[in-house]
Amino acid sequence: MGGKIQDSRRAARAVTIAASVTIFTYSFVLAPANTLINEVVTEFSLTGASEGLKSSLLSVGFMLSLFTIPLIQGRAQKLTMIVAACALQAVMLLASGAAPTFLLFGISCVILGFSGGFVDTFTNSAVVDVHKAESARYLGYIHGLFGIGSLLAPLLFFWLLRHTDWRVVFYTISGASAVTALFVYLLTIRRGGERAMPASREQLFKMSDLLDYMRRKRNIALALACFFSTVAQGGVLAWIVRYMTLRFDAAELGAMAFSAFWVCATINRFCFSQTIKKAPMKYFTVGAILHGVFLTAGVVSASPIVLCVMVGAVGLSGGHFFPVLISEFATGYEGKTSFTTSLMMFIAGLSRIVTPVLVAYTSTQVSLFIGIMIPAAAAFVAAVCGWLVVRASASEGVETRLGGS
Repeated sequence: MGGKIQDSRRAARAVTIAASVTIFTYSFVLAPANTLINEVVTEFSLTGASEGLKSSLLSVGFMLSLFTIPLIQGRAQKLTMIVAACALQAVMLLASGAAPTFLLFGISCVILGFSGGFVDTFTNSAVVDVHKAESARYLGYIHGLFGIGSLLAPLLFFWLLRHTDWRVVFYTISGASAVTALFVYLLTIRRGGERAMPASREQLFKMSDLLDYMRRKRNIALALACFFSTVAQGGVLAWIVRYMTLRFDAAELGAMAFSAFWVCATINRFCFSQTIKKAPMKYFTVGAILHGVFLTAGVVSASPIVLCVMVGAVGLSGGHFFPVLISEFATGYEGKTSFTTSLMMFIAGLSRIVTPVLVAYTSTQVSLFIGIMIPAAAAFVAAVCGWLVVRASASEGVETRLGGS
């Protein structure tokens, strides 16, 4: 019995290490969509709403993957899918860097987004599986590593841009993704990481699972909270570099604001996980309100320095959104975490498709002020949805996963 427990702990540790390394690398994979927006716009002569196309195309591919993932639930090893997805990312990053036209660049982005859906879903689902009631704490730590990567990525990218072409950035991340795929594969072979989550532990997906899930008022409110909170954060991250460039002619300050967001979001995830788990959706609601207030204050100040500081405050107030939502979506659905995680990712993906194009179009065709205020408005709507989740959870007698159910 003791040997089995020891093996289980070793396997859980291997899964956690694999997920941590994968998520850290994944932060570098996603960062060019926001930090290299000026280079892509200039290289391919994009205008208007098309300036936000790179992020949207990634999300289109991401969404396509989420139609496939539930069909794999219970049939495939999760770490095997992570290895395959990282390898595909390496190929597509290489293709993105070498693309001579925006058409080929865009196709590479779609496939890159497709691979990202598998990375995101299966790493988060695997952590939920092996840590169960403690999943929120470990998700917070792992997404804290994502925050560290997202902080370091702009610094690395801008350093590379001072010494070489923007395409080299894609080649560099491609190499990192290939190394990650190899590392996770070797970890799986040597430590038996996949045995921590065999396919038989998950139930096969049925369409009735989706219908039953969406019949509950709590889950509907949770889905809306996910959508609008992703608009709130995604709008800031996708547009802040471009906004700083157009409004203040300060692209590097925009990158600094982007990094400030991730510094503060990472502090949130590492330092506040024990506090947040006591009442996760209440903290989500308060965080969403503060997100809207801080972003509004930064924009209204008309100062690039103040806005940079306020974007950092936005990260501090909302860094816990994603880990909380992943765990909340899985509450009461053990054995179906691939489904619940992919459903959440699907909803977030919808907003990621719409948000960059909407903000870019509004900013360039209507006004910069209204464009950047779209994420602020979405944050206030997300707060209302979070409050509805709290109420519905109380009426339905749902004890949150984060609370240790």
